[in-house]
Order: sequence, then C-alpha cells, then structure tokens
Amino acid sequence: MTGKPRAHQRIGRVETGLNHDLSTRNDIPKSERAALRAQARAVDVAEGAHDVDQTTRANAVYLQLRSAAGLSSGGSQPVDTFAELLAELSRPTPGGSDLPNT
Repeated sequence: MTGKPRAHQRIGRVETGLNHDLSTRNDIPKSERAALRAQARAVDVAEGAHDVDQTTRANAVYLQLRSAAGLSSGGSQPVDTFAELLAELSRPTPGGSDLPNT
C-alpha cells in the first residue's frame, strides 16, 4: 500500500458493493462496518495484485464477517426462519393414499 491518504485511493468493486449494501442497513454498528470495509478493501487489494491465494483467504474472511453482520453474500436481508417454515409447510406433497402410476 502506498503512503497516500485513504480519500485519494480508488474504491474497488467489493468495497463499492458493500457500501451499497450498508446504505440501507442502520442496524450494523460502526465498528462492525469498519471491519467489513477493511476486509472488503483487503479483497480488492488482493484481486488487484492478481494473487489467487490472498484473494481466496481474504474473501473467506470477508464472507464470514458479512454472515456475522447479517448480510448474505448476495447482499439481501437474512431469511426469516418463520416465513421459511410457513412456506415449507404450505408446499404441496403427495398424500398418504397417493400411489405412483405404474
């Protein structure tokens, strides 16, 4: 990393995506946001250096931090487990007397 102040460095694609995800989330504390941004930056730097090993390691930690913060890897809100249960219960299933046609 160069000695340039952070404001003059270009923000990478991962950090840009994270900023977009965080723009609608007020429930994530500043300290957690800072950790997410730092790790997103680490992914961007590793990708920029074309270092596959570092990119893989940085990405694994980044995804763990996102998960711990309640962000999925796609940026959507966490799934409501009660709604998921209701959806599972309402799916049609074969009845006890339904036999397959043979």
